[in-house]
Amino acid sequence: MRLTDSMRAVLFAFGIAVAALTTPTTLTAQKPAAKPAASKAKNEMRMPKTATARCSDSTWSKAASQQGACSSHGGVAKWFGKAPANVTARCSDGEYWTNEERRGACAQHGGVSFWVTKKGKAKKAA
Repeated sequence: MRLTDSMRAVLFAFGIAVAALTTPTTLTAQKPAAKPAASKAKNEMRMPKTATARCSDSTWSKAASQQGACSSHGGVAKWFGKAPANVTARCSDGEYWTNEERRGACAQHGGVSFWVTKKGKAKKAA
């Protein structure tokens, strides 16, 4: 069977149409995730300065007591409680640093999240 010029033109147009219809779908599927969702997840991971516990689902609690803290988040993974009177820093994992020496502070706890000044106010770590 031999193709005529008009049949070739129809097949060529059909091929172009198929390519045009499938290309946008492929490009859409390769878009990166939206940034607001990533920043929201990052904010949920950031420890509040007044956090007293780390929940099992990696969220933070500001509860005054361990009982009931993280009850809707899978329970308490780590309880820190209220900051000691001699606290000098808060580590990234929530632990307290009470040594006056800043060198090596929170080295085994993910680094310093923030320093506590003499007046008891938090100062963001550099």
